[in-house]
Amino acid sequence: MRSPIVAMLWENWRLTRVEAALRFALGIVAGSAALLMSGAGATVAFWILITLHGMCVWFSILKLNGGKFMDGYKPGFPFYLLYARPVPTVVFVGATMAYDAISCAALYLLSAALLEFAFRQPLPLFSVTVWIAACHFCYLCVQWSTSNRVVQWIGSAVFLLPLFLLLRNRVASPLQVEFSLIENALMVLIVIVAFGLTVAGVARQRSGGTVAPVHRTAGSGGYPNWLITLFRFRCPTSSATRAQVWFELQSSGLPVLAIGLAFAILISLLFAISIPVTFARPVAQGVAIFLAPAALLVLCGNAFGIRRRQGRAYTSTFEATQPYGTAQMAGLKVLVRSICLLAAMIAVGVSVWVSSSFISAWGPWLLDGKDASQGMLGLRHEIGDAIGGLTGYVHAALAVVASVFVAVTVASLAAFTAIRARYSRRVNIAISLLLLCGLALVLLVLAGQSGIASEFLVDALFTATRWIAAAAMVCGTVYLAWRAVAEQLLMPRHVYGAILIWAACGAAWLTLAHAGGLQIAAMTAEDTVSLLWRMFLPLMACVVAPWSLSRIRHI
Repeated sequence: MRSPIVAMLWENWRLTRVEAALRFALGIVAGSAALLMSGAGATVAFWILITLHGMCVWFSILKLNGGKFMDGYKPGFPFYLLYARPVPTVVFVGATMAYDAISCAALYLLSAALLEFAFRQPLPLFSVTVWIAACHFCYLCVQWSTSNRVVQWIGSAVFLLPLFLLLRNRVASPLQVEFSLIENALMVLIVIVAFGLTVAGVARQRSGGTVAPVHRTAGSGGYPNWLITLFRFRCPTSSATRAQVWFELQSSGLPVLAIGLAFAILISLLFAISIPVTFARPVAQGVAIFLAPAALLVLCGNAFGIRRRQGRAYTSTFEATQPYGTAQMAGLKVLVRSICLLAAMIAVGVSVWVSSSFISAWGPWLLDGKDASQGMLGLRHEIGDAIGGLTGYVHAALAVVASVFVAVTVASLAAFTAIRARYSRRVNIAISLLLLCGLALVLLVLAGQSGIASEFLVDALFTATRWIAAAAMVCGTVYLAWRAVAEQLLMPRHVYGAILIWAACGAAWLTLAHAGGLQIAAMTAEDTVSLLWRMFLPLMACVVAPWSLSRIRHI
């Protein structure tokens, strides 16, 4: 209470301390796994840490404005309650931006130093701190200095893409990152300019600007209004089920399908443009391999429409008070999102396959002394031959497994979002324990490789961990199923439907295992656990999804 700056720093720490612990633990676990399992482990660990601490700002602070991750949250300064306090704009903007940059840089340095000490592999330390600060200041500048989302999107690309390319070009083999004095001075200048623009933008908002130009009234999926209203058709009133399907399609299903079709068209255009334009080829390859799958993975989440505002997660009053059963609502939400997402994925996959035929017209494309075009064409022929050589039963099994996988992913992410909104503290504790267990297993492998622990003990502990995880999943699913039936969330017809889905998925997995040459009679204990794990996931999703929606719906 004695200093406004200390009070604001304390407030930022209180907001980010849980996320900081999770990021730190995830960086240590993922970086350790990369150093142990990958031949270029140091480079992979470096990019993991840079992604976690250099390219990602504090999401817990961004969530104060509401919005969704896929649209970058709402633009504008998140601490708008500071506008009424007798503190200069330069002070509270500078304290928040400095906290974001310095705390993330400190987390990177601590994580990299610990990994370097544990594995005796050098990682860049202080040479990238200025770059991390520049990234954070640039992103916060475009996010906070304006309430215009178009400026935010364009500004993010203008600022961050050159910084990313600069870092990528400075990563040498063996792993080393060095910036020249002029480059460091330029990044310091970028920090100063970004800070000045942010102060000017926040001062304008403080004197009468709003946090967002238009209040978002989008549906449960959190998509923009123009995307939701892109497809218009009348709501059926003959039954509640048809009306609910219409609502899910309008609010989230059709926007997901439209985004998938847009990516499919974009991929085709990029591959076609890459024929005369050589520098567009890496962009086409990156969009097809990384960007489109990542965007579709983001679209899997939050099928239950959980909203966030001022750090609080909740469901809308409209959905919480609908006179409709929770199990039916959860099933329709997951089913509609899964069908639309699967259609979007098929469109993107077909676009990638058809567009990859344009590679033959690219001509020689040398990367690291090799013709990348011939390698991609050879991979395309191998995939085509492998798929064409399968029987009809295997094709049907692949279709079933792919459909169930999409539905399980959508249901699992929706359930996790709802459970975290209802039991945030318990979920954070569970995630922390899982990360600690992962770190313990990584350290155990390191101890086995260094001769401190016997390999027999390491293998025994890994086998026991797999059995414990499988037993926990089975027992948890049985307990939640009993609770759902006792609370009348699941009726007998729902249980029979879940068992039917489980049986279909199990038959598909057995068909694929037999096609891969795995004989059921010759299966080992590890193969049995792995197969049962995959077969049990659909049943778990069928139970957890309605139970989690019931918890957030009746909060």
